[in-house]
Amino acid sequence: MITLNLDPAVTQALGDLDRLSGPVQLACKRALRKLLIWLRRQVLQHVARDSGVTQKTFQQYQRVQVQLQGMEGRLWLGLNPLPLHEAGRVSWRPASRGASVAGTTYEGAFYRAIYGTTRKVWIRSARNRPLGHATYHKPRRYRAFSGGVDHGRFPVELLGMELDDAEDELDSRLHRQAQQRFATLLTQELNFVLQTL
Repeated sequence: MITLNLDPAVTQALGDLDRLSGPVQLACKRALRKLLIWLRRQVLQHVARDSGVTQKTFQQYQRVQVQLQGMEGRLWLGLNPLPLHEAGRVSWRPASRGASVAGTTYEGAFYRAIYGTTRKVWIRSARNRPLGHATYHKPRRYRAFSGGVDHGRFPVELLGMELDDAEDELDSRLHRQAQQRFATLLTQELNFVLQTL
């Protein structure tokens, strides 16, 4: 979650104007909405560039959400693991040690359609315990015919791609830029209000 203190920019831009007047409040809300949309685009660009995953994939999984309520905006960046098969082209053969995705080899992983008809990158739970690969969701429950045994072919886990390291860098980098961008947007919106009066 990215939180910003925009009071200095608002105070500087408003100057002698009446903060409580309707047109000024609308200008502030429009500037805030535009800032959140700009921040969302910046976050998507940064994470897509660093991870190699397309922005469209992040939007499909709702990784970034923007909320606007009154004079307060909130940008939420979901950094849970992304399904590994969405991270790029998967290279796997039955004779290989594991599946390779976006230049990284995941030992013990395989690329098959297990639950459903879509091929995904899976790993057996017993094999993943010592390896510690990130998973997209919790292990699947045993099927009725498996007898609840935790060895052999089932259960399997869907592998994911970690994105945790992006949050700290994004927060520090976007803080400065967001302050400047909001001051610019608010000035533009206030100019528009003053010209229409």
